[in-house]
Amino acid sequence: MNNFFRGVLVGVGIGLLIAPMRGEEMRRLLGERLQQLRGYLPDNEQLNEYMQQVSSRVSQTAGNVKEYARQAATRVRDTAEELGSLAQKSAQDVSETARSLKPSNPS
Repeated sequence: MNNFFRGVLVGVGIGLLIAPMRGEEMRRLLGERLQQLRGYLPDNEQLNEYMQQVSSRVSQTAGNVKEYARQAATRVRDTAEELGSLAQKSAQDVSETARSLKPSNPS
């Protein structure tokens, strides 16, 4: 939309430079065109309503992302604890297996 307004301004500027009309006619025509452009823009009430809707959706999405992040952190922590327990158990099993395979010294 920003590019649209830039294009309008550039077009008006070029039109003013090469216009074959008198100043009074040009002002009248510019006034008419400005009124037409204002007709395309939403009024303040609509604009405020759109802004509130967007703000509400952004807040809702931020809440959802925060909840997903909390759930992911919980899952990572739980998985790390499980992996730690499995590693400890595996180490104990390897240690016990190594002891059982170690030959006895009769001396």
